[in-house]
Amino acid sequence: MNQRKECEEAAKSLRAEHEHLASVVKGVHKRLRREYRASSQQHEAVWQQHSQDQASLKLYAEAMFRLATEHWTVYPETRIDWCRKVAREYFLQDGLRIALEKDLKRAKHKKQAEMLSSSKVSDLSKSTQKFVQTSPTDVDVCDEEFDTERSKSRSDACPVVTVPFTCKIRLLDVGSCYNPFLGSEDFDAVGLDLSPAVPTVIQCDFLQLVSSSLPPPSDPLTFDLNTLSSPLQRLPACSFHVVVFSLLLEYLPSPLQRWRCCVTAHGLLAINGLLLVITPDSHSQHRNAPMMKSWKMALESLGFMRWKYEKKDHIHCMAFRKVISKPSLMTRSLDPGTDGTNIQPAEMLYIPQDFNDACYDDVLDKTQKNNEDEDEDDSSNFLSAACELPMYNDDDNY
Repeated sequence: MNQRKECEEAAKSLRAEHEHLASVVKGVHKRLRREYRASSQQHEAVWQQHSQDQASLKLYAEAMFRLATEHWTVYPETRIDWCRKVAREYFLQDGLRIALEKDLKRAKHKKQAEMLSSSKVSDLSKSTQKFVQTSPTDVDVCDEEFDTERSKSRSDACPVVTVPFTCKIRLLDVGSCYNPFLGSEDFDAVGLDLSPAVPTVIQCDFLQLVSSSLPPPSDPLTFDLNTLSSPLQRLPACSFHVVVFSLLLEYLPSPLQRWRCCVTAHGLLAINGLLLVITPDSHSQHRNAPMMKSWKMALESLGFMRWKYEKKDHIHCMAFRKVISKPSLMTRSLDPGTDGTNIQPAEMLYIPQDFNDACYDDVLDKTQKNNEDEDEDDSSNFLSAACELPMYNDDDNY
């Protein structure tokens, strides 16, 4: 009986500690959104003030570190586990090969359609016959006729990742806190954070980071990551296979800041590299489906293609593949708004709290608080990274 009571008391204490740590994290997010709103959306001024508030940054870093290392590790698969699993599946198993084969098929189908529209019936027949006789396992994923991005990227000094993949996965973890990927087998990991919780994480304001091309014939994927140090202000373009945004984008109060982070990530990735995005959502899979579709469209306009999506109990997990060297090469237009005007991609990286007035109020009565706890996504989004729900791959219309 006494043992049971002790267990209950320990669980209660652990739960109280968890709620306190989560309130610290959520409090910083709310304060940033409130200040952004009060400043008439002067996001740069708000962020500059925040980045200089060392006391607040230290409290936030300590809270996130304890949540991640003492509370979230009890679940069968954490957000970090998911990122490792997906990166290995893509680079070290068949993920990249299958993606390249699909690219090749799409390109050949497109070429056939263009030939048909040009009334090149004879050439179309020969091309179709050749395509039908080619099995998926025989597809040359390095077909020079198809691989236009390869030739484009040469002039851009951006390497193309292809198969077989024989090196370690170069991974950049943004908003890393404690560098959970460090020491992971198969990875060369670099952790960046505005306020690192441990010395192995490099101090960096990712919103201010500059990516620049190395002079030829330097290969950015051979750039020595061990030479990086705090404070970091510059990185070579196209120097990583993976960039991780785990619980990062919702930290930023402005959609434009989220967009800028994605633009920077695009510049740091090699062609066919992966951007892994983890964002909190404790609701059912379809509750915020429009938001996920909006994010997908925004990132595709930048030159990414979604490769994998998975909804867990408290998070959305997404993997986007960089398929275009420069954003200007993307010709697909975004859907117009209801008033007929074009929607800017940055505006599509919204979160529910951008529109929730209640989350800016300092004083709420009990009824308002209960309603906010039910409706506001930020309330329980930092509870866990547990449990599996259906997984979707590649070009799903989600």
